[in-house]
Amino acid sequence: MPTRPDTDAALTLGADAATGLGSADGPTALAVFLAVALVVALSLFATSRLFQRVQRVRIVAALISGGWLAVAVGFILGPNALAVIEADTLLEVRPLLMIGLGWIGVIVGLQANRTLLHQSPPMLWKWTAVDVALSLLLVGGLGAIVLIGRVPDDHVTVGWLLLPVVLLGTCAIGWVPETRSLQSTRGAGQSSLAMLVQGGSGLASLAAIGVFGVCFKFVGRDGDGAMRIMLADASLAFIMAAALAVFLGYGGRMLLDIAGRNRSQTLVVFLGMVALVTGVAAELTYSPLFAAVLAGAVIANLASARLREFESFLLRAEQPVAILFYLLAGVLLQPGLGAWAWGLVIAIAGVRLAVKPALMRIALKPEQHGLPARSSLYAAPVRQSPIAVALAVGLVLSESSMLNRDLLTIVVLTALLSELLPIGMALISKRTGRAAPAAATAPPAGTLEKGPSA
Repeated sequence: MPTRPDTDAALTLGADAATGLGSADGPTALAVFLAVALVVALSLFATSRLFQRVQRVRIVAALISGGWLAVAVGFILGPNALAVIEADTLLEVRPLLMIGLGWIGVIVGLQANRTLLHQSPPMLWKWTAVDVALSLLLVGGLGAIVLIGRVPDDHVTVGWLLLPVVLLGTCAIGWVPETRSLQSTRGAGQSSLAMLVQGGSGLASLAAIGVFGVCFKFVGRDGDGAMRIMLADASLAFIMAAALAVFLGYGGRMLLDIAGRNRSQTLVVFLGMVALVTGVAAELTYSPLFAAVLAGAVIANLASARLREFESFLLRAEQPVAILFYLLAGVLLQPGLGAWAWGLVIAIAGVRLAVKPALMRIALKPEQHGLPARSSLYAAPVRQSPIAVALAVGLVLSESSMLNRDLLTIVVLTALLSELLPIGMALISKRTGRAAPAAATAPPAGTLEKGPSA
């Protein structure tokens, strides 16, 4: 197991000397090919019928949605266990992985259809807005306090601190859209609640990528290599990214209409569009996820008879792409985290447990909107959104510093821990439900002494 560098080196954003990756000669072409082939093959397994049958089991669905299985496989195959896949080997194929990020971004961007947004109830917007604000304030604040306490005062600048804090805050936004593993009963109220959970997750994903994408470009290096806030460069890059998204959105829509029902041509058009978006974003040192979301939003709001077919085409590959990034996260996990990182993981999970379910009840007001007062779905917001892993992996792909890999590990561990918390809440709820009828049959205190009333 590689030794960890000292604190200053480990917390230097983007310092290549602190990555601890690779050898002087770098990985061979054969090693890169085999690593990519293995990861892609494992991801494509998610499209098999066997995988679909296994996923029907509730506990397996929960493990898959939270990334437990894929992260575990990636960790076992990675440099910290069997060393079948080396971290620096995968980082050699950043362009391919950036296309994967672009795929995710377009899928999320398609949810920004103006018709769907107008049909979203006001309580869903309120819930999402408050969740975004509290996530950035509470979790981002926790991250700032911990990171400031870890480095000398002369090393801390706003530019250095902004991106890690924003990453932790945006990764806390939202929740997992999967609800099947939490639904113990069926009914109209349960179905409505599940739809609100899924709709809120989509809005929160858009917000998380938007906030991180805007802040990503605010940070840049000056002539001395120090991280600084650069508002002028960020404004120009945002305008260029928006213009690129509109251009590719219109052009992509026209090409997709020409491709029609031909799946092979649709795949070629889509991959070409995503590759161009992510490539230009990388050249502009912009977030590939954010640029792809903008392009997806443009496509979603241009009238076309093929939009539904295109969305269905993309959604077929949604789970394999998600598993790809969970596998990648498992390979890139950083062992030997300090007490500060573990404390941050527990604190973030605690905030999710204490705040998210209560916020859901306050925002949705079940008694006023005919929603069930008791449901295991109220534990759904505790689980961390899968978009968080994509954001953290994207940051590592942009700069593979030790700090960025530590942040990725914190995000992944928070996701895994947050998957366990709803299970504990469900067990407590069941025990409380069983105890309640027994308590109801017992006479009230003082009844035996007073006797029956006249």
